[in-house]
Amino acid sequence: SVVHQDFPVADPAYVVDETVTCVVQIKGKVRARLEISPAITDEELEALALADEAVVAALGGAGIRKVIVRAPKLV
Repeated sequence: SVVHQDFPVADPAYVVDETVTCVVQIKGKVRARLEISPAITDEELEALALADEAVVAALGGAGIRKVIVRAPKLV
């Protein structure tokens, strides 16, 4: 009967996120969102963010004074 059956258990292999959304901010405003792997390093994430066309347009050729990276969620 249904009453005596075990409750289904989730398989951990299917629960793992393959990608996460990273937010790129410039002067406190969101300029881009990147779909990345959760295992990305800070250096790789920074390079991806600086190569994004929306980020390049938002910078407008201005220099970058400070880069804060909190992989995999925020640049």
